[in-house]
Amino acid sequence: MAGVVRKTELETINGTPEKRLFLSIISDYDLKTGLCELVDNALDLWIKNAKKPTKLEIQITLDAVRQLIKVKDNAGGVGQKQLRLLVAPGASGGSDNQNIIGIFGVGGKRAGVALGERVEIRTREKGGKSLQLDITNEWLEHEDWELPAYEIPNIEAGTTTVYISQLRQPFSESDVDRIRTELGEVYGWFIREGCQITLNSVPIAASDFNGWAYPSDFVPRKATFNITPADGKALEVTITAGLIHDRDPVAENDVTPVSHPAITRVRG
Repeated sequence: MAGVVRKTELETINGTPEKRLFLSIISDYDLKTGLCELVDNALDLWIKNAKKPTKLEIQITLDAVRQLIKVKDNAGGVGQKQLRLLVAPGASGGSDNQNIIGIFGVGGKRAGVALGERVEIRTREKGGKSLQLDITNEWLEHEDWELPAYEIPNIEAGTTTVYISQLRQPFSESDVDRIRTELGEVYGWFIREGCQITLNSVPIAASDFNGWAYPSDFVPRKATFNITPADGKALEVTITAGLIHDRDPVAENDVTPVSHPAITRVRG
């Protein structure tokens, strides 16, 4: 143990992170990663709100011509007192008693800034005002963390819409088709449970990985176990691993089945 040392306070250090932390994560994001974080935020907010809508609806618009991204959800909206969650680094809307998927509040602003130079967030909690935050490159260039919040004409109650423009990485129509498939794979469980996710007004179909391709003596193996990611929380995980047909016959020439672990996440 270290010995006792007499200490004299000199000054108080400002520990506020610099805004360049936003820009430092841009290279880690692509279109899929950014959209998944925005969808995760909607799922987390829906879980967080005590009065949930009968069905969660998430509407994604990818406009390849105008290079615009829009993600709208009916997860309940964010109230004026919670607006800081949408911009403050490290702020989270979760509590120890809630099961969340992603990092509500943190993921949204990271994803927005990573995908575009201008992010407009419009939200309205039920019974509350319609509010808007604008995250721009001009704001990022200043070390001041103060961000104006605007009251706007009423939008649909219980909704949040994120508009992203001036994209950092352009996308094409073929990218939109790929994203549709990937979102169906990532959120297949939620879609089968009743969550509706649409892409350019067309519902995304749930995908699974049951195209098994194995000899009779090598059936898929299954393992089930519990983990405790946080105090007082238990999570049951089931992993099924084996050989499946997982290839695009046009884009790929390799006809060899590949190993793919199918993970079923059960919330504790």
